[in-house]
Amino acid sequence: MIKKIIQWWRSLRYYVIADPADNSITLSKRLFHHIKNNAAEGDAPVVFVFRIPEDGTFGFMLNPGIEQPTQMCEIQYNGKHKCVGFESLCPSVGRIFYDYGLGDDKTVILSVSVRKINGKIYYQFDSPDAKHIRK
Repeated sequence: MIKKIIQWWRSLRYYVIADPADNSITLSKRLFHHIKNNAAEGDAPVVFVFRIPEDGTFGFMLNPGIEQPTQMCEIQYNGKHKCVGFESLCPSVGRIFYDYGLGDDKTVILSVSVRKINGKIYYQFDSPDAKHIRK
């Protein structure tokens, strides 16, 4: 019961705004501060977006340390809209929306869960059919 309450509370604080028109992911202020507080000193803020095959969701990780050449996104500040985010091209936001069963004609707010694997933190875009998703 307590885990469900904590998960619901975090879903209100940790979210992204995904826009398929320009493949942008905008981070909520609380999520950005969580990422910033858990990043290692001196790391360049690059993001790796990936699919989680076990449950068919997507996630992202800051500075994964992948040796092979792959698509990485830079976290950037948008002065016009005064927000922080990144551009996801592989997989694209359209692909994420397709897999989640969402329309591709408007932006969507997706809750984000903080997860850990092998001691590294990653952020999972929660599927909109889950109960703890912000609607």
